[in-house]
Amino acid sequence: MKQKLNILFYADVLCYGLEPNAYRSGVFFVALNILKCLAEKDFIKITFDTSYSNFDKLRKFLEIYFPDKCFNIVDLNCSDSYISKLYLDLKNAKSRAKKEKKNVKKFFYQVLLWCIYLIHGVDYICACMRYSKLYDAYFTPAYNMSKTVRKCTGIKKFVFLHDFIPFILPDLHPDSGKDSWFNKMVRGLSPDWYYFTNSECTRNDCLKYCPQIDKNKIFTALLACDEHFKPADDKMQQYVKNKYNIPMDKKYVFSLCTLEPRKNLIRAVKTFVEFIKKDNIDDMVFVLGGGHWDMFIDKLNSEIEDLGDYKDKIIKAGYIEDEDLPALYSGAHWVVYTSVYEGFGLPPLEAMASGCPVITSNNSSLPEVVGDAGLTVNPYSDEEHIMAYEKYYYDSNLRQENKIKGLERAKLFSWQKCTDIIVNQMFNAVSKE
Repeated sequence: MKQKLNILFYADVLCYGLEPNAYRSGVFFVALNILKCLAEKDFIKITFDTSYSNFDKLRKFLEIYFPDKCFNIVDLNCSDSYISKLYLDLKNAKSRAKKEKKNVKKFFYQVLLWCIYLIHGVDYICACMRYSKLYDAYFTPAYNMSKTVRKCTGIKKFVFLHDFIPFILPDLHPDSGKDSWFNKMVRGLSPDWYYFTNSECTRNDCLKYCPQIDKNKIFTALLACDEHFKPADDKMQQYVKNKYNIPMDKKYVFSLCTLEPRKNLIRAVKTFVEFIKKDNIDDMVFVLGGGHWDMFIDKLNSEIEDLGDYKDKIIKAGYIEDEDLPALYSGAHWVVYTSVYEGFGLPPLEAMASGCPVITSNNSSLPEVVGDAGLTVNPYSDEEHIMAYEKYYYDSNLRQENKIKGLERAKLFSWQKCTDIIVNQMFNAVSKE
């Protein structure tokens, strides 16, 4: 077995972390935390593969998150980056020459285009030979993979798969079409590669939707939450309530997710209003946190407006700063996360680690995360939502019991465990050579 690993890490997803928007979500944090664990291992050398246009963004990311580390950055499609632009310029010039009936220029540009094809082909072959000698493994934390390395047989390839929701819920996802990037990605998954899934649920989905993949090359690596997720003191809880305009004299229910149809937010909000109407409750509000899909936010806003006098009970906090999340979880009476489907579901785990009782759906991967430490409901049942709200509101002993259970359950998950599974499988695959 090799004592060291030279890993190429597909890094485009890390660049998402620089902007506070919907892209800075679960997949980014998975990539970040796996990278943190890999970077701590002195027997691993990491080189980043990112598109040339993202070089500056990636350097900025590394300055923020890894100021004391030194990494190499390459673009395995660097030729494509330059040649594609040159090819496009020449193609446009050829078209202009054709319109102007300048046949000599047209022929000249065509010769140059043929040369580009030749250069690209030679460069690709040389790159494959070079990278096969330099690197042991290629790891992509977010589906994508460099075009150059995709067919480079000398490098073992490892892909982290997060979910198959475009196939499972085609009506709720924009990437579910036959020609969507996701469909093309799944068709392009090779039986020669190795795969990690974030839950047993996602592994089972992979076996169902990717029959070309060998089940012995799919490994479950459960996710975790950052170490800074822990119960916050009263002072910090009061600070974040003020910062996100949560009334100081109100208790609050908290939901953190990308605002999109799959998260079941409209039902969660409407059943909350039905709950406070039914029980004549005036001391609670519902706080929505997270980035949003543009195609969904108008619908959500319209539904909230239709709540009439109760619309003021719904607070849209928007994007939440990382350092504020533990306190917002800790201060919440409970967290609601009743998605109609999840590949894993980080927010309930973060909430449990922060000492907050949770309500989740009883489907997909969420029971793997929550176990018996929270209340689970049918995501399509209004009645079960309302009953769960009532249980937590009226039973302080249940809240305290699930708070303690949640803190203990959260300890079962760690990024080190997740990363060790990845590294061990890399060593096993490389050592078979």
